Amino acid sequence: MRPKRLLYDDAFYCVRHLHQKMDAETFVQGARVWMDVLREQHPDACKSLLAELGAR
Repeated sequence: MRPKRLLYDDAFYCVRHLHQKMDAETFVQGARVWMDVLREQHPDACKSLLAELGAR
C-alpha cells in the first residue's frame, strides 16, 4: 500500500499534519522558518498576516 500523498494545495491539512507528526519544539522552529520565508520573499503578505494576528 502506498502512503497517502500530502495535499500541498490544502494549507489547513498540511499544517495539521505537521502539527500531529512533529514535537512542539520542532513545529515552532518550522513556524519560524516559514515566517522568515514570508518576511524575505512575500513582505506584503507577511505584514498583512502580522497585522491580522495583532488584531486578535
